[in-house]
Amino acid sequence: MGFNEAYQSVKQLVNDFKENEKIYLSVNYSEADVRNDFINKFFIALGWDVRHEQQKNPYEQEVRVEKPVLVAKAQKRADYTFYLAPNFRDVKFFIEAKKPAHSLENRDFFFQTVRYGWNANTPIAVLTDFEEFIILDCRFKPEINEILNYKIKSFNYNDYADEEKFKEIYFLFSHQSIAEGSIEKYADSLPKPKGKKLKAVKAEAQTIDESFLEELDEIRTQLAKSFKKNNTHLTSEELTEATQRTIDRLVFIKFLEDKLIEPHHYVSTFTNPPSLPPVTKGRAGEGSTAWEKFIRASIILDAKYNGVVFKKSLVDTKNIIEPDDKTFSQICEKLSHENTPYNFDAIPIHILGSIYERFLGKVVNATDKRVTIDEKPEVRKAGGVYYTPQYIVNYIVDNTIGKLIADKTPKEIAKMRFADIACGSGSFLITVYERLLDYHKRWYLEHTEQAKKDGCILYEGAYRLSLQQKKDILTNNIYGVDLDHQAVEVTQLSLYLKLLEDETTATANDTWVMFKEKLLPNLNKNIVNGNSLIGTDILNPTLFSANIDLTPTPLLTKERGTRGEVDELRLKPMDFEKTFPDVMKQGGFDAIVGNPPYGAELSEFEKSFLNNSYKIRSTDTAALFIDKANKLVVKTGYFSYIIPKPFLFADSWNVIRNKYLSIIETVIDCGKVWKHVKLEQIIIVAKKNNFFNEYNSGHREKEDLVVDQKISKEVSQNFGMILSDISKDEINLGLKIKLKGLSLGDVCEIKRGLDIQDTLTNNNIYKKMYRSKSIGRFELKEPKEGISKSDFIKLKSTLNYMEQSKVVIQNIVAHVMNPTDHIILMAAIDEEGILGLGSVGNIFFKDGNLNKYFIAALLNSKLFSWYAYRFIYGKAIRTMRFDQHHLNKLSLPPLKIEELFKHHSYMSIINISKLLSSSKKQLQQTKTESDKSYLERKCEQLDKEIDALVYQLYGLTEEEIKIVEGKT
Repeated sequence: MGFNEAYQSVKQLVNDFKENEKIYLSVNYSEADVRNDFINKFFIALGWDVRHEQQKNPYEQEVRVEKPVLVAKAQKRADYTFYLAPNFRDVKFFIEAKKPAHSLENRDFFFQTVRYGWNANTPIAVLTDFEEFIILDCRFKPEINEILNYKIKSFNYNDYADEEKFKEIYFLFSHQSIAEGSIEKYADSLPKPKGKKLKAVKAEAQTIDESFLEELDEIRTQLAKSFKKNNTHLTSEELTEATQRTIDRLVFIKFLEDKLIEPHHYVSTFTNPPSLPPVTKGRAGEGSTAWEKFIRASIILDAKYNGVVFKKSLVDTKNIIEPDDKTFSQICEKLSHENTPYNFDAIPIHILGSIYERFLGKVVNATDKRVTIDEKPEVRKAGGVYYTPQYIVNYIVDNTIGKLIADKTPKEIAKMRFADIACGSGSFLITVYERLLDYHKRWYLEHTEQAKKDGCILYEGAYRLSLQQKKDILTNNIYGVDLDHQAVEVTQLSLYLKLLEDETTATANDTWVMFKEKLLPNLNKNIVNGNSLIGTDILNPTLFSANIDLTPTPLLTKERGTRGEVDELRLKPMDFEKTFPDVMKQGGFDAIVGNPPYGAELSEFEKSFLNNSYKIRSTDTAALFIDKANKLVVKTGYFSYIIPKPFLFADSWNVIRNKYLSIIETVIDCGKVWKHVKLEQIIIVAKKNNFFNEYNSGHREKEDLVVDQKISKEVSQNFGMILSDISKDEINLGLKIKLKGLSLGDVCEIKRGLDIQDTLTNNNIYKKMYRSKSIGRFELKEPKEGISKSDFIKLKSTLNYMEQSKVVIQNIVAHVMNPTDHIILMAAIDEEGILGLGSVGNIFFKDGNLNKYFIAALLNSKLFSWYAYRFIYGKAIRTMRFDQHHLNKLSLPPLKIEELFKHHSYMSIINISKLLSSSKKQLQQTKTESDKSYLERKCEQLDKEIDALVYQLYGLTEEEIKIVEGKT
C-alpha cells in the first residue's frame, strides 16, 4: 500500500477500536485477540506480509510471528521480528505486543522489549497493544531502574487518525521506508539518552558485544581469583583452563535456556539461596553450594549433550577446590533470567563468536600472591584482537563455498570438505555451516519427496532439517585448525550453538529419547589444535635440510631440555595427511577460507624451516597460509583470504604474488578494515588450476563489497603488481606514462642515509643531518640535529656518497592523498652535501649529463605522484619506503636522452625548477606577511608551470590532465 491507502486502512481500525473500546480494554480481551484484530492489520497496512500470503517459504519470510510461549512466566521471544529480503539473518526491528487492558508504562514490559532489540543490535523496537504505540531506544544496555527513560516517542491510537502523526509511523516502519534505510537514519538522529545513570553512558552506544565482553572479563577475573585463593597450587595454564571451562558451560546453559531447548532455568538454581527450586529433585540443582549445583547440572547435561562443553575436565576433578560460594553464587545470580540483560535467543551466533575472539586474547597469569588477566604477547604486539567483520566473512564464504554448492544435491554436498586452517573462535566456520544449512533448507522445500526420504521433519506444513541431518552436515563438511587450544574449544562451542539454534525442547527430546543419541557430535576429529604451517618433520630437522641453522633459541628449547631440542608442545607441529587422512586421500579440501595471522613473530630457527619448506622468499605468515591453502585444496578447489594490502605491490610479496596471480579470480580492496591496524586489507579469491586472463576488481563502500570491473592480468604484470580499485581510464593513462625506454633507475641511483639512532641537538654538533621531514617540495628546512666530530671521523669513509651535490627525497613516503593535488613524493636539491639519516634518499646520476633540477622537477610533479600512488604503492595509505625499486618503476619521457636535451621543455623545466628552489628559500627567510603572500603565489604559479611542461613532455591530452588533477 502507498501512504494514502495505508492511512485510510488504519483510520478504519481506529474507528473499529473506538466503537468497542470498553470491550477491547477489558481483561477478557487477550493479547492473541488484539494481535489478530488490530496489530496484524496495522502492519499489513504498512506493507508487511504478516500473514504470509505471499511469502510461503518458512525460511524466507520478512515477518516472523511467534506463538505466545511462556517459560517460568517469562516470554522468551518477541511477538514480531521483521527482516528485509533477501537478508533473513539480520533483524530490522522487533514488535512486542500486549493486551490493551495493561498499561504499557511498565518497567518489565520496557525491559523485555529493549532486551530483544539490544541483544540483536537493532537500534529501536516497538511496544504496542494498539491502544498505545511506544518506540523504545535499544542502543543501550537495558538497566531496569532506568528503563522508563528509554522511551523515544509514544502514540495513542487516536493519533493514527491524525495524518501528520501517522506519517511519522508510516515513514519509519512501512516496508518501503525500511528498505530505504529509515531506521538507520532515524537512529543517527536520536539524541543522547536521559536519566541520571544513562547520562554517564558514552556518547556512542555500547553494543551487545562490547557489554557482554566486559561482563565475561569481570566473571573471569572473579573466578580466577577465587580459584587461586582456594587452590594455590594451580598454574597460570590450569587457572586459564578452569575459568574458561566454567564460563563456556554457563554460556552454553544460558543459550539452551533462552532458545527454549531446555525448559528449565538452570542458572537460577545455581545460587544460594536459589531463586528457583532444583530442576530435578535429587539430581540437578541440588547441593549444599552453588558450585555443587553447577557440577551436578553439568553431569546431567553431559549425558544429554556430550561435546567439549561438559566433558570431564579440571573443574570436575578432586584436584581442585571450588570457588567460594558467595562469588560463584553472585555470578550466577547476575546471569540468571530474572536479572540479566542478555538474551541468547536474540544474539546472533557470529556476535557470540566476535565476543569470544576478543575474550581469548587474554589469559590468566598467576604468581604465589596474585592473579592478573593479561593480553597474550602476540595480541599485545598486534595492539589487540581484531575480529573479522561479518560482511567480510559473508563475502568470502559466498564467493567460495556458495559457488561450489550451487545447484548440487545434498548427496553431492555430503562429499565436500570446507576448512579454515587458522580458525580462531570459528567466525568463518560458523558462516560456512550457516550457508550449508540454509542451502539444504531451501533445496528440500523444492524437493519434498526427497526431503521425506532423507529424514526431514514435517513441521507446520513444511519440511525442516532434523537434528541428525544438521549433525551430519557439520561432521561431513566442516573442518578447522588453530594453534590455540582455547580457540579450538570455542570454535566447537560456537558450532554446537549453531547446530542447536533452531531446535526446541520437543525436537531435542525426540532425538535424545527416541533415538537414544546424545545431541552433540564429537568434533575432535574436525576441529583440531595444531600448527597448520609446520609439519612434524621439524622434530627431525636433519631430514629436511642440512643447511638450516639448528642453533636453538630460548623460545624453541625446553626450559630444562637438551641443546637443539624443539619445544614440541609450543609449536604443535601437525601433518594434514595424518590429522585428516580421509580428506587428504580424496585430494584435499574443496575450499579453504579465513583471516590468517599476519606477520607473526618467528624465531630464526622457524624462519629457516619455513623458508626451506615453502620456498616463497617470505616468512610472513599470511603469505605462508596462502601457499599452504593452495597445497591443501583439491585440483579445482577455492581458497579465499583477507590479507594485508602489500600483497598487491610490495617487493617482499613478489614471489607469492607472481606465483598465484594466474589463478586469482577476484581482488577486493577493503581499505582499512580495522581502525587500530596500520595495514590496509584486501580479499583475494583464487581457484586452483583455473587460469584466468582477467580478474574481478572491486572495492569497499562501508559494508558493501562492490566488484566494478575486470582487469587484465597481463596489464597488472606490466606494472609489476596487482592493480585494484582503479578505472580503465587511469590504467590507460598509466600505460601511456609507463616505461617505454629508460627508467629513472637506468640513469639514477638512490641510497639511504645513515642508520643512526642517537643524534645531537646541542652545541657539540659538528655536521648537520637531515631527516625526511626536513625535505619539502623544492626546499630544504634547516636541520636541527647532527653528529659529533668524533662520530664523523669514524664514519668518514662511508659518507662520501652524501658529501656532494645531489637530489634528496623523502625516503619515508606518507601516502596522504589530497584529491586536488595528489602530492606524495617530495624532493629538493642539496648543493652543500649535507648528511642525511635513514629516512632520506640520496639520488645520484649514473649519466652525468642529466640535470638534477630536471629530476627534482619530475619527482615533485603531480604526474609522478599520481602515477606512484596508483602504480607503485597500490593506493595504500600507510607510510612506505622510496628506494631503487621505486626509481626503476618511474619513467623518463618517451624520448632518447639526446632528444630530451634538445626538447624545448627540458631547459624550461630546469630554469623554472631553479627559480622555484630559490623562491622557496627566500620564502623561508621572509618576515612580512606581504612578502610571504607574494612569494607563496609566485611559488604556486611556478609549480603549475612545471606541471604543464611535464604534461607536454609525456604527451598528455586535456582529458588525461583532468584525470591526473582529479577533475573528471
